Amino acid sequence: MKKGPPLKLDPRACDGCGSCLIACDRDALKVGRTFLKVDWQRCNGCGACARACGRKAIVLRKVEGAGSNTIAAQEARPRPVARRSTGAGKGGGRTDGFAQAATGEPDRVVQVPKTGKRGGFQWTLLEAAAMLSVTFSAFTAKETLALWSPIASVPAELEIPARVGVLALYYVIQVAVLVWLVRRRGGEPAAALGLRIAGTTAKHAIQSSGLVVAGLVATRLVASLYAYVTSEMGLMPSTSTDLPALFGSNTSGVILAVVMVVLVGPLVEEAVFRGALLEGLAARLGVWPAIVTQALLFAAFHRSLWLFFPTFVLGAVLGWLAHTRESLWPPIALHALYNAMTVAAAFFVAMAPVG
Repeated sequence: MKKGPPLKLDPRACDGCGSCLIACDRDALKVGRTFLKVDWQRCNGCGACARACGRKAIVLRKVEGAGSNTIAAQEARPRPVARRSTGAGKGGGRTDGFAQAATGEPDRVVQVPKTGKRGGFQWTLLEAAAMLSVTFSAFTAKETLALWSPIASVPAELEIPARVGVLALYYVIQVAVLVWLVRRRGGEPAAALGLRIAGTTAKHAIQSSGLVVAGLVATRLVASLYAYVTSEMGLMPSTSTDLPALFGSNTSGVILAVVMVVLVGPLVEEAVFRGALLEGLAARLGVWPAIVTQALLFAAFHRSLWLFFPTFVLGAVLGWLAHTRESLWPPIALHALYNAMTVAAAFFVAMAPVG
C-alpha cells in the first residue's frame, strides 16, 4: 500500500500564529494567509510542528509499525516534486521541494520565492506595514521634537548633545518595536532579522565581501554620474550637507557622526527596510516586486526629491544583496561604507582651511 506524506495540512484551521515555524528546526515550513507549505526534502517527519499547532492545522499522520521520527517514517515522505518552470536552467525549470496545501484546493506544486533564512520566523505583510508606520511616525516625531522650543532654545554647549539624544531616541524606538514584534511570536530577534553569523563559511564571507565592494562601486558610480548629469543640466541644488551642523565641525563631531550615521543608522535602517519590510513584502508579492517596493519607500523616506533616484538605486542594491546572501550583514556593510564616504566628504569640506 502506497504511503502518503507524514503531515496532513489544513490551511483553513491555520491562524498564522507562527508556532510551527518556531518549532521546526529544519526550516521546512512556509505559512501564508491561505496556504501551508512543506519542503519534503528538509522535513524528517518528527512532528514538532504538529505538536506546536494548537488548532490542528498540521497533523502528524500515523505510520504503521514506526514511530514519528524513525527511518520508516522518513521513508514515507514523497519524493520532492518539481515546481513550475521558471525558464531558468537546462530543461526549462528548477525544483525547490515545496508542496503546498491551499484553501479550497489539494496539495499542489507552487513556485516559492526565496526570501532568505530568518531562523524559522516569517515576517507578515501586516508586521512589515506596522514597522514601516512606526518608522515614519518616529521620524516625524524626531523632526517635531528637534523644533520643540525647549530643545531649540537650549544653551549652545548643549545644542549638539540634545540633537544627538533625539536621534538616538529615534533609533531606540525602532529597535524596541522590532524586538517586540519578533518576541510576541516567540521568535529570536537576531535570527528573525538575519543577523546571525554562526554557520557562515569562509567562502560565503569572501563572496559576500566581493559583492559588497562591487555594490559600493556601482551605487557610488550611479550617484556620481547622476550628479554630473544634473549639474550639466543646471538642476543640481547646493551640495552642502548639514552633518557638520548637526554633530559639530570638530573631532568630537566626526566621532559622533561616525557612530550615529556610519554604525548605528545603517544597522537600524537595514533591520527595518531589508529585514522586516523586505521579508514581509516578499511573502506576499514575491522577491523582485518586494525589492523594488522597499527601495521606493527607502528613497521616499530620505525626503530628497533630487536624491530620490540614487537613493532608490542604493535601496534596490541593498535589497538584492540581503536576498541573495540571506543575511543583513552584507547590506549593513555596504550601507555603512556608503554613508562613511558621505561623512568623510562632508567633514573634509567643513574642516578644510579657508584660503
